[in-house]
Amino acid sequence: MSSYSSETSGNERRVRFVTLCQQLLALAVVVAVLTPAARTVTMDVRPMQPVDVTPGDVSLRAAEFPSKVPTTEVTTEVDQYSLTDPAAGKAKAGLHGTEKSVGAGEAIVSDVLPVDGYGTVGVTWAPSAKVGEDAIGVEVRTRTDGTWSGWTEAEYHDDHGPDPRSAEGKHTRPGTDALLVGEVDAVQVKVATDKAAPADLKVAVIDPGTAKATATEKPAIDTARASTEGADPLDTVANGDDPAATGDEIALQAASATAKPKIYSRAQWGANESLRDKSSLSYYEVHGGFVHHTVNANNYTADQVPGIIRGIYSYHVKTRGWSDIGYNFLVDKFGRIWEGRAGGVDRPVVGAHTQGYNNYSFAMSAIGNFDIAGPPSAMLTAYGALFAWKLSLHGVAAGDTSQKIGSKYFQAISGHRDAGSTACPGRYLYAKIPSIRTMAAGAQKSFASREAKGNFVGGSTNDVLVRRASDGRLFTLGLGTVDGKWSVRTRVDSGVNIAGAASIYKAGDWDNDGFADMVTRRKTDGMLHLYRGRGNGQFYPPQVLSDLLGNVSLIAFPGDVTGDGYPDLMGQPAGGSMRIYGGRGALGLGTKTHVLAPSYAAYSGVKGYAHVPAGMLTDDGAPDSLVREGATVRLYSGNGPGGWTSSRTLEVTAGSYDWLLGVGRLGSNRQPDFIARDKATSQLYILPGTTSGWSGRIALGKFNGYDLAA
Repeated sequence: MSSYSSETSGNERRVRFVTLCQQLLALAVVVAVLTPAARTVTMDVRPMQPVDVTPGDVSLRAAEFPSKVPTTEVTTEVDQYSLTDPAAGKAKAGLHGTEKSVGAGEAIVSDVLPVDGYGTVGVTWAPSAKVGEDAIGVEVRTRTDGTWSGWTEAEYHDDHGPDPRSAEGKHTRPGTDALLVGEVDAVQVKVATDKAAPADLKVAVIDPGTAKATATEKPAIDTARASTEGADPLDTVANGDDPAATGDEIALQAASATAKPKIYSRAQWGANESLRDKSSLSYYEVHGGFVHHTVNANNYTADQVPGIIRGIYSYHVKTRGWSDIGYNFLVDKFGRIWEGRAGGVDRPVVGAHTQGYNNYSFAMSAIGNFDIAGPPSAMLTAYGALFAWKLSLHGVAAGDTSQKIGSKYFQAISGHRDAGSTACPGRYLYAKIPSIRTMAAGAQKSFASREAKGNFVGGSTNDVLVRRASDGRLFTLGLGTVDGKWSVRTRVDSGVNIAGAASIYKAGDWDNDGFADMVTRRKTDGMLHLYRGRGNGQFYPPQVLSDLLGNVSLIAFPGDVTGDGYPDLMGQPAGGSMRIYGGRGALGLGTKTHVLAPSYAAYSGVKGYAHVPAGMLTDDGAPDSLVREGATVRLYSGNGPGGWTSSRTLEVTAGSYDWLLGVGRLGSNRQPDFIARDKATSQLYILPGTTSGWSGRIALGKFNGYDLAA
């Protein structure tokens, strides 16, 4: 068995490519002997012409028309045919091909292999064989009604797949990309190598199976509605003159978030969930998105798409040994978006699509071959809509031209070829990526609404909430300027007594009615209560937000962390990691009698005693946080649903302050600002925010006699 190196010079790579082409041509003589003469046709249909797209359509919509989809899991069949013997020490296999030496290399042609359903074909070999991209060539042809197609390359790129050092990557078989050959009768493969052929060379032929039952359905994933259906609103602690938000009000809550396209679920393409390795599911970060294509004939029908995806899924999992389908999303020529890898379409699921960058990005693959055909406008519109939404969740501007993804910088939306030596996503689709960027950028909403709203009295800036120590009375301090000088302009008595609270928090516009809200934490049991703001410094009667977070410390309300239009809570359970508790508006955060969606990890466990919402301090579109550790302050950079990506100690000191509060942007300052109180003098200050924390301070006067603030 030979060892192959993927590190070759440019001249060596060109020579090897030419040699392999000559070997594949030489195989025509062998194939002519092995198969009967037949008229030759091409596997690909007449190319679609590239289309023009009008960029900047801010009302992008993916296709949502009812489609025929499976209603149960579908069983696929994978047949594998050996072309070379297994690695040394293993029993020899019955071979299904003919081999001959061609110079220093080998040329192998497979038997004629049967195909059922919308076939998927690929070639893999032993992991111990290190085969460079230009050291092997694979081509495939098909037979339909006695007529053979021409030969089509099955592409092999060693950067297509999981990261080699990951748990998933350590157990995979190298091989070609999946080649979807369609509904044909038979297939034949020829392989040429510049040295001895790798051990355990196999051809996989996949039947995507037939659904036992189907239905005509619209996309199943529509979280804009899912958050309000089948759940009860918050429980009211005391009778008041304003009920919890109604269903109609809740439907308007996410208006400030980038629109989410409707997505066909894994169940709707008939995914057999027993195939994937559920234990290997992992999450990380999203800093950009990659455009791919699947490389198959473009003449598929709408009804064939679920089977096409099942074929890719089975090849990735059962043949290549990946934990799941590699792509996070797929899109067909009709503009329908399909859920790919499991784990949640709004979560930073680590895929297997762009080696070296899987932990920091997502990918959607266009079903079709766009090296010979132009992508339809419906497909491009779907790309614009999906990328606008997905990037917005993580605070990434779709038009960003310098986004750090892993160790390198890319545009926020890039083609697979930008990250590796591949033609993917095909020349015609690649040429349309600038249009996708423009459409996605036009569809994204401003990130400003993701910062926690803290305006309680109707002024132009956020306010400060304080509790009077003597009687537990809550007041709102309104900030403003006179002749350019900052001061506390108003002090509004809320009429609310919160003597029983251990902590108070500005919760942003939790119920999305346009007014800032407050949350208290009860001393006795840690129960959280929501006080919905009226917009005039007054509040409606409290409602139970959650009674499940009694053991959670470092609680804060940083704003809309998940990017869905709802403010969220973050906190750290005893002995656990920092977590995100997704806000659901009037549905609360769950109680012992009504548990909502679970939280998820944002970062490993952190040390500290106070968690301070910092707004978007790092200049991207996701909220950040500060954590106080004694006199030092650490900045934790947010990545939306990706949690915190990194931390650093700020070059500031807070040891003399008993209060340190995020207050958003005051005036025209680019970075969010902070409010602090000197614990020795009770002097209140504005700390003008910078990317390094803050610089200087502005005195607002002494405020003693108050023991809690937010």
